[in-house]
Amino acid sequence: MFSIVEKRRLNDSMTLMSVEAPFIAKKAQAGQFIILRVNEYGERIPLTIADYDREKGTVTIIYQKVGKTTLLLDTLEVGDAILDFIGPLGKASELEGHKKVAVVGGGAGCAIAYPQAKALHNMGAQVDVIAGFRNKDIII
Repeated sequence: MFSIVEKRRLNDSMTLMSVEAPFIAKKAQAGQFIILRVNEYGERIPLTIADYDREKGTVTIIYQKVGKTTLLLDTLEVGDAILDFIGPLGKASELEGHKKVAVVGGGAGCAIAYPQAKALHNMGAQVDVIAGFRNKDIII
């Protein structure tokens, strides 16, 4: 079981959640994802790793409440636990060697833009972020 250590509503349809997952946090890289299952009856869904903290052992996800599983996930609160939280999965983004970068994201896609921008900045690149949203009510 993976404990929820932070839950924050970003807007009416988007939520940020940090989960205690030290083994995933230890190896996570920008561009990777996790697969979670809320409970034994739920389906498995992939979500982008929006951030991670190796020292705290946490992984942060941002999800949009659009289907059965994300609506179920949103009923959980700090202190509750997610049954399955598998990762990191996928190939990390190739970010080496860039000096000046523009990271572009839109809507829920900004969840992947943040870890890439952060990783590039930590590598010494000059990073500009361009983020677009349908309206001000869904900005994350």
